[in-house]
Amino acid sequence: MADNKRNSVAGKIAIPNLKVSGASSKDAIDADSKLYKAVGSRIKITCAPDQNVLEGTLFTACNLTNAIAINTAPAPPNPSASVSSQPGDYHIIPFAHITSFEILGSGERAPESTVGFDGALPSISKVDLAALQAREDQTIREMKKKDAQKGKGVSQEAQDLFDAITRTLPTRWADTSIVVSDSVLIQPPYTLDNIKAPTDKTQAEKHVRKVVEHYYQRKKGAFSGGAARAPVAVPNAPRKGG
Repeated sequence: MADNKRNSVAGKIAIPNLKVSGASSKDAIDADSKLYKAVGSRIKITCAPDQNVLEGTLFTACNLTNAIAINTAPAPPNPSASVSSQPGDYHIIPFAHITSFEILGSGERAPESTVGFDGALPSISKVDLAALQAREDQTIREMKKKDAQKGKGVSQEAQDLFDAITRTLPTRWADTSIVVSDSVLIQPPYTLDNIKAPTDKTQAEKHVRKVVEHYYQRKKGAFSGGAARAPVAVPNAPRKGG
């Protein structure tokens, strides 16, 4: 009910000072408006607040987002070339920012098509709302997972250790403690002495100890610059002529 009401209101968004050849300035962006029917045509629009002028191909006029999309890329040099072959330089303009528009020429349309974007070329596919919702849900899950991997009230050193362990083992935070494989607990200050596990998880504990020990060894080596390599002696090439 709310969506129907919103769409009905959006379908009658008025644009002030519309300037179309032979058209009234009281037109609104709906199925009968001049701007809606101009989809696929070359238009020139003036936009608030700085009265910027854009000229290009009207890609679509959308009542759900209350905006138009205009492709301002120049037309192909070859007049016979399809509009779909031209590069895109798209601008999204809200209805409320359009102060006036002028239709410069009819655009390329599918044969025997009706007005609006249904017959516009290149064709405009319907938006798969289910796919968009699934994509949004996946993004939210990934953001929550990423946030769960950030320790709250822990030092950067503790977070670095967590990140190193989680590359090879399932790891999560439990307050300020690190839980590895749901069986091994690493408590602050996250040294080898602070690694604990139940008696029946000794193998898992040993594995985690090796991972933590290897991490600290690599960290220590990085700070010390690593072991210096002995110089390699390169024999001199024999001199020619004795």
